[in-house]
Amino acid sequence: MSVATAAARVAGAALVHPRRAGDAAADSLVRAVESLGGAYIKAGQLLATRSDLIGPRLAHRLSRLQDDVAAMSGTDALAVLERSHLPWPASAYSAVAKGPVASGSIACVYRWEPDSGAPLALKIRRPDAAETVPIDTAMLRSFARLCAMTPWMRSSPVVAIVDDLCSAVLNQLDLDRERIMLTQFRGVLKNEDHIVVPAPVDEYSNSELLAMEFVDGLDRKTFATAAPSLRDEGIITLVRAMYDLVFVHGFVHIDLHQGNAYLLPDGRLVLLDVGFAHVLSDFSRERFTRFFGGMVTGRGQECAEILLSTTKGIDHHDQNLVRFKAEVVRLVEESAELDVAHFSVPRFAARLFQIQQSNGYYAEPEMMFPLLCLIALEGTVNELAPHMDFQIEAAPYIMSSLIDL
Repeated sequence: MSVATAAARVAGAALVHPRRAGDAAADSLVRAVESLGGAYIKAGQLLATRSDLIGPRLAHRLSRLQDDVAAMSGTDALAVLERSHLPWPASAYSAVAKGPVASGSIACVYRWEPDSGAPLALKIRRPDAAETVPIDTAMLRSFARLCAMTPWMRSSPVVAIVDDLCSAVLNQLDLDRERIMLTQFRGVLKNEDHIVVPAPVDEYSNSELLAMEFVDGLDRKTFATAAPSLRDEGIITLVRAMYDLVFVHGFVHIDLHQGNAYLLPDGRLVLLDVGFAHVLSDFSRERFTRFFGGMVTGRGQECAEILLSTTKGIDHHDQNLVRFKAEVVRLVEESAELDVAHFSVPRFAARLFQIQQSNGYYAEPEMMFPLLCLIALEGTVNELAPHMDFQIEAAPYIMSSLIDL
């Protein structure tokens, strides 16, 4: 099924059963996204974090794609063990044959209890992902090149932006890279007693398979059902951890949805899956940190200058430059006056892109990655702790980063 096919079915459902059209639309679109697989599921996972933008009905249904996608066949999963040429005991084959405990767009996760030692999670890449994701990203890149040829997108870095995003998506296919990123992720958060990040097990890992510590007690419902004080503390821990990662270390966890962030009954936070992650260059980290700090405090002129500092080939005599600065200043100052209930990172980002597009000045494409992270983070905060001002929580990490520069 394609998205176009799903749209046709939705229209038919709306004509026949108007009152059930909303449910039919949501179910049809989710099934279409799931059948398309790969990058489409990844987009659906991100949208699921933004019930404020797409509505709670569709967001709830899309959330299934975060850890409950239709699993690969047992035959395919067992074949990965076979061709790894590692000394797997019979218990590993039995664990995989039982089926996964979680299933995502790129891989399925199986619980294995070795003959000695603690249980391990075996993350096995889907064979079809290695085929479909490159096709998806090639199509996106072709579409970006076509867009770049149009008059209204000719000067934009749309090709560079899509190339960077597609590279990040393709990186998820290499589970050995994820093993390295997971080690780095753990290193950054090693002093955070309230955060659990499973350690990889190198001897049972390769490009198709990642073995790591198994964390028991993961339940997506815990955040929603926990006592308010425990839930708020968990969200604060999550927000602060993400700010520390982005602003201080330049480590961007792009895939920040509730299938990768869990609250344990004892209040600890479990963070998983760094396959869809990106490490910023020092330049981009410093520029984004300064920009976000200026955005929070309403320093529009500073934000405009920061954006321009990442743009190549600026003509300082161009009349658009004056208009660009004025529009950025107005956007930042207006946004700083909004309370937490009315500010929206996606809306801010959309307006900022419109300003860049209309004036021909575009920021460094790499700054897209922390924006995507913050879009997902804001969606999670809005759903679980809507009273929290997640922007203010960034202040200590912005200051720490700027002091070290």
